[in-house]
Amino acid sequence: MTRIGIICALYFEASAFPRLQHAGAGSAGKPPARQPVKLNEQTLLIVSGMGRERAKQAAHRLIEEGVDRLISFGSAGALAPGLKPGDLVLAEVVHDTEKTRAVTASLPASVGERLSRHNVSVHAGMLAHSEEPVADTHTKLKLFEQTGAVAADMESAGILEVAEQEGLPVSILRVITDSAAMTLPAAVLRRIDDFGRPDIPGLGLDLLTSPGQIPALLRLWGASSRARRTMKLVARELLEGG
Repeated sequence: MTRIGIICALYFEASAFPRLQHAGAGSAGKPPARQPVKLNEQTLLIVSGMGRERAKQAAHRLIEEGVDRLISFGSAGALAPGLKPGDLVLAEVVHDTEKTRAVTASLPASVGERLSRHNVSVHAGMLAHSEEPVADTHTKLKLFEQTGAVAADMESAGILEVAEQEGLPVSILRVITDSAAMTLPAAVLRRIDDFGRPDIPGLGLDLLTSPGQIPALLRLWGASSRARRTMKLVARELLEGG
């Protein structure tokens, strides 16, 4: 039986899995950081924190637990103009400054068909690695023109690197949270930690002193809500539909 290891950078992403609260998670349903949590008999999940190195460490930790397939699951910022919040990207290639790697596994076609019945747009294409959040429209456009990638994230390149070293198949499933036309509010980037947990007092202070960021924050909240709906659908497919 295949044992699957799912890597999420953020608690926001991991919370898409409804069984998390019944899988030995800590307070408020949050699993301990960087520790594998059992979702079912064949699936483990780990919350790695943001960035390549944390993702690589999480992948190695899951392999120590005996998984033989890895999945990079979570959010991504759109680079291609046509992608919308809530769209699903099935990465076929990951562009990295070190090496461009092919993704070795994907979802079965039947899963994509079921997702499309829930009005989820599925895009196959290139994902770009970024060492920092791709936060503004200028940076997104520049990366799109340089690489041709449809979206960007900070973890999948590291996970793919480990999978290649260990000879394991890997799938990369990334849901768009911000379109190419969206700039992320500076207050949000300043006031979240490596696991996506917000510093609410600090965020409130930033918005009080810079209220012009509030409209962008509201747009991001709406976009994140659409992304979360898709993440829940994909998570259900991973656990129940294979």
